[in-house]
Amino acid sequence: MRKLLRVGMVVLGLGLGVILLTGQTGNSAGMGPSDGWTLHIDALMHFPGRPSMVAHHWCKGNLAGGLIECQLYDSDAPNARLVGVEVVVPTSVVKTFSASEQALWHYHKTEIPKVKATLPGLSAEEAAKVAKSLEETYGKIYLLWDPTRKSMPTGRPSLTILK
Repeated sequence: MRKLLRVGMVVLGLGLGVILLTGQTGNSAGMGPSDGWTLHIDALMHFPGRPSMVAHHWCKGNLAGGLIECQLYDSDAPNARLVGVEVVVPTSVVKTFSASEQALWHYHKTEIPKVKATLPGLSAEEAAKVAKSLEETYGKIYLLWDPTRKSMPTGRPSLTILK
């Protein structure tokens, strides 16, 4: 299966084949793993260096076991930097984890109001439905780096534990 990355009209030869750059991703079989990141959530308190900075989540769900994955960016700009990942699981899954593992997760029913989460692009009614559907889930945040402390992705990755 040959994958294509389309961005403009540039063709790059990378030794493993040719990549046509024109602005979209895809492969000859249809959708790939980069498709489906459509749920946008903004939330505070994700960055230890500046709790008032917004973490811009782009999420996709319907993954095995009820898993939801979110890419975390430092802004909504086209040149935003990927700074973390949040994984979300249903309460029933968290209950199967050891006590030490459970301590690394935050309960969305209490966390969503605390971080002043908003859902840009959705009506108030749609946002309320999505927020309600996330209440009985738990999240675990992996920060790849803290953009409030460094301009480049240096240092150790960390877990942000929201309590």
